[in-house]
Amino acid sequence: MELNLAGKSVVVTGGGSNIGRAIGLAFARERVNLTIAEIDEGQGKKVAAEAERGGAASAVVIRTDVTKWDSVQAMVRAVEERHGRVDVLVNNVGWTHDRLFIEKTREEWDKEVQLNLWGMINCTRAVLDGMIARQSGAVVSMGSDAGRMGGWVSSARPCTARARPG
Repeated sequence: MELNLAGKSVVVTGGGSNIGRAIGLAFARERVNLTIAEIDEGQGKKVAAEAERGGAASAVVIRTDVTKWDSVQAMVRAVEERHGRVDVLVNNVGWTHDRLFIEKTREEWDKEVQLNLWGMINCTRAVLDGMIARQSGAVVSMGSDAGRMGGWVSSARPCTARARPG
């Protein structure tokens, strides 16, 4: 599908695997300048090479910890130096420790909140000034349906007392 994105600058957080990889490769087919903001540089580099073979005008990985404001700002500055702007940001990073809420540690809760909430806030805020100044740009934030209606194991509904199935 031709979306007239050729030459646009696209950042995909967590683009080194799974859904982020698929998103990055779809943008590559549109001939964008793809930046994979990824904490796992090795995996990100594999996807960047695949994206270049798949049609991206350019594809790079920038090691980024979305939970760290300084890391996100450095990534956005690097993209702006290379491509002049960020046209599209896809907030794709997400994580959960898949077990009962009552079995999770405080550290696991903190990690989930840092990645799933603050990661999106940090990345979105870092690109907004440029997008507002240009009056152009798009931010797409991925989310789990658990944010709307949690499952029996998730923290989205911790007050629901249920015995484990089976």
